[in-house]
Amino acid sequence: MTTLAQVRDGIEARLETIDGLRVYDRVPENAFYPAAIIFPPTNPDYRNDLSIRSFTVRFVVMLLVPAVVDRQQLDLYDLLDRSGPSSIFAVIDADKTLGGLNVDARVVSASDPLDLGEMAGTSVYQRAVTIEVIVS
Repeated sequence: MTTLAQVRDGIEARLETIDGLRVYDRVPENAFYPAAIIFPPTNPDYRNDLSIRSFTVRFVVMLLVPAVVDRQQLDLYDLLDRSGPSSIFAVIDADKTLGGLNVDARVVSASDPLDLGEMAGTSVYQRAVTIEVIVS
């Protein structure tokens, strides 16, 4: 059975195909931007299993760009687009098995309003992307 750590590693590998995007599998002390941080899974609903060995889980990937100037929030557009070499949707859709795992992954949302936050003492614009994975 595929583990959650393997799924996280598969998401990380897919996101690393985006040129210039720094991908972190945990919240870093210092980040380089643009950054994507993969948070531990949420909403594993073991009661709604598709079978005895399958379940659905969601990973939230937080996208961060520096907020040195307001225009930098525009850097999020390519990451949130449905197509193109910098599209998170497109890189996950291109390999829904996340490198040959026994999973079916898909980007389901880019939620939360654009938020101005702070990461390691740097002001950042952030947006949460949810990746839903059926794990077998």
